[in-house]
Amino acid sequence: MSNLLLKVENLKTYFVKKNFLRKEKHYVKAVDGLNFHVNKGETLGIVGESGCGKSTMGRSILRLIEPTDGQVIFNNQNIRTLSEKEMRKLRGEMQIVFQDPYASLNPKMTVGAILFEALKTHDIGKNAKDRLSIVQDLLVKVGLSPIHINRYPHEFSGGQRQRIGIARAIAVNPSLIIADEPVSALDVSVQAQILNLFQELKNSLGLTYIFIAHDLSVVKHVSDRIGVMYLGRIVELSDKKSLFKEPLHPYTQALMSAVPSLDPDSSKQRIILNGDIPSPSNPPSGCAFHTRCPFKQNVCETVVPKEIKVSDDRYVYCHQFDTDYKDAFS
Repeated sequence: MSNLLLKVENLKTYFVKKNFLRKEKHYVKAVDGLNFHVNKGETLGIVGESGCGKSTMGRSILRLIEPTDGQVIFNNQNIRTLSEKEMRKLRGEMQIVFQDPYASLNPKMTVGAILFEALKTHDIGKNAKDRLSIVQDLLVKVGLSPIHINRYPHEFSGGQRQRIGIARAIAVNPSLIIADEPVSALDVSVQAQILNLFQELKNSLGLTYIFIAHDLSVVKHVSDRIGVMYLGRIVELSDKKSLFKEPLHPYTQALMSAVPSLDPDSSKQRIILNGDIPSPSNPPSGCAFHTRCPFKQNVCETVVPKEIKVSDDRYVYCHQFDTDYKDAFS
């Protein structure tokens, strides 16, 4: 696939949880076998409940957290095999915009110094004068003024700080940006402005995004394709139009049913899931969703669902769509 930018294969990120009294080790399976790809110039949205492993997935792809297993192929390179020196060189092509603009900027540095540091680290610009010009241009691109260059982060609003975070990410001319819930800490009135900025930069700079969020309306606004995560795994991966028109996985259906409708005549029924999301330190056997699924059968409790291709570029991980188990759901 000549248009392929990123391919993730069986990605797992486990954290060790020790019980010092019993001298036992338990593993928190934050990411538990992800498979997906991202094409150049597209936005892949990742949505799911808090604690499902979305943010850990994003950091694992960039190796800000070291994955436990699996492969991350970026521009035909398996980045899990790269040395720290090789990885530093590659980081200019893969950037992240963090969720909290209040915590992701150094409060002791001016906006100009924050952006200047990014340019210097990746050896962008011929000299200090050239870098100053680039910094001023970056501020304009994200909707700020060059006169803000000597201000500190605390002098900006939340939306303005997120614009600075975006400027820092695009400063090094990346191919891929992972946006980790970049609008969830912002007021609703500001969210639309930041989402529109992401879209404008994508079009003007030819960027590719992995856009992580828990809000379906946000993901719908920015994404070309959407992956739905549950307890460290993707349960459905589809183009945006098909997913919202006809969600297939029971978990996706439950998420969609919770979205308020503006149509007073809508007959949409809310699907209420029983129980809470299980702990990733002790996930259920078989299908991770079976403890809350209204359609579960015996096979769901013991067998992990495999990837079922429903149509071109649409996949679901559910035994209901597996011809080997169709009799169980008839």
